[in-house]
Amino acid sequence: MDQQEYNWISRRAHEIWQSEGCPNGRDREHWSQAVSDWQARGHMDPPSLGPEAAAPPIRKVLVVDDEPLIRFATVDALEEAGFEVLEAGNADEALVVFEGAQIDAVFTDVNMPGSTDGIGLMNRVRARSPGTRVIVTSGHVRLGAFDLASGVSFIAKPYDHSAIIDLLKESPRPATS
Repeated sequence: MDQQEYNWISRRAHEIWQSEGCPNGRDREHWSQAVSDWQARGHMDPPSLGPEAAAPPIRKVLVVDDEPLIRFATVDALEEAGFEVLEAGNADEALVVFEGAQIDAVFTDVNMPGSTDGIGLMNRVRARSPGTRVIVTSGHVRLGAFDLASGVSFIAKPYDHSAIIDLLKESPRPATS
């Protein structure tokens, strides 16, 4: 599965999840439906999600990574690309920042110290704000479609900052109902 296909399916699964009232425990069904939708489209390029295209652009991003040099480099790259960026060194810090600001997207590492990791952060962000775009990264684990909540993207470390920027600019966050 190429990155474009994965991203389309991820966003479509999130759209289905939201349209059903954000039910818990049904992500596998939503991913399966999104894969079927992709296949039914005949792999047309470029993929378009219709109503999702009207979602407001992502402006404010929260970067969460316990490795300061990686976090600083990512923050710098996103700021240079025009995003307003907030940062946190772990998921606990990120939740405090998230509660205090309107965040459009969260970019988080998986393995971090603290009371929860990036996957726990992803789940809490999705529960509190289903319209917030989430991108997960790791250099230690590889996560697939069924490891992540609907609509969450994964980028393996080491990554090129342009891949993150492309996801944030070309993949508007899901429209909230």
